[in-house]
Amino acid sequence: MIELLEMLLETADQQREMEAFFEQRTRAHIQRVQQAADKIADALPEFNELPDIAKDHDASKLEDPERNPYISLTWRHKQEIVDDEFDPINGEGYQHPGMLDKEDENKATLHHVKNNAHHPEYWLKNKDEANINSEDRNKSDRCVDASKMSDMAIAEMVADWIAMSEELQKNTAREWYDSNKNVRWSFSEHQDQLIDKLLKVFE
Repeated sequence: MIELLEMLLETADQQREMEAFFEQRTRAHIQRVQQAADKIADALPEFNELPDIAKDHDASKLEDPERNPYISLTWRHKQEIVDDEFDPINGEGYQHPGMLDKEDENKATLHHVKNNAHHPEYWLKNKDEANINSEDRNKSDRCVDASKMSDMAIAEMVADWIAMSEELQKNTAREWYDSNKNVRWSFSEHQDQLIDKLLKVFE
């Protein structure tokens, strides 16, 4: 009985630690996105509304149905960052056990990308075309047409890439873009030029 109680207490302590790390990491990411949005708006006046939009960046991760799966996913992330095993460009990462299995995490990821305008999948006419790879959520099984994205959504997407690049320090936002263009997402010529212009703000 004592062993069971100790195990339950240990599980509860780990759950609290995971939740606290998720909150800290997610809010730090949102702050980085907001800082990138401010820099874009300062450099490119046509995006002067971006900082206000960025205030709600990733808010859905803090609520159901995304919160618990993202707690698990963020804990995987922590383990791989600490162990220096995370390399999104070379397809490594998110291999450690989380609180939930990958299928549940991937469902939450799909929900997130289909419901947040800074992801190309949000703009699909048929949301069933949204997809991610079952083994690696940083990849997709089919290339998604991103050509309907608004310029403002693209600016927030680039701010998101900048924030992730700063956090992970594994690759630049341009390297991420180059590795995913016409593989995970296809953009119009106008969008490619806009993304280049936005990335140059940080280069």
